[in-house]
Amino acid sequence: MKSRKVFSAHLLIGSFLVLAGAALLLENFGMIDIGSVWRFWPLILIGLGIARMREAASRRDQGVGLWLVLLGLWFTVSILHIGGLTFSDTWPTIFIALGVSLLWKSLPEISTVDREQERTHGV
Repeated sequence: MKSRKVFSAHLLIGSFLVLAGAALLLENFGMIDIGSVWRFWPLILIGLGIARMREAASRRDQGVGLWLVLLGLWFTVSILHIGGLTFSDTWPTIFIALGVSLLWKSLPEISTVDREQERTHGV
């Protein structure tokens, strides 16, 4: 039987979807104005990525988390025009990130056993 984690990415995603849906519904009814708050939605990707990396059981899971963080940062920079950058300026970074991802996947996986042997034997 699997034990349940108190905090998980599903809890975070589910909570966000409920809150976002409620906020959008209330805005449609004219009860609230979301306005410029919506510009910060990429922070959700960053949070999910950090959570994914913290809970990662494999290098693949770490990579997914890192992708979410990097996408969140890219969207944040482009939407908020940090440093004067826009989507039209920064879109080539996606190619760079994809290339790094492919290089990362080509590296051999180091198992937990190998890491423990390196620590104990200084190899």
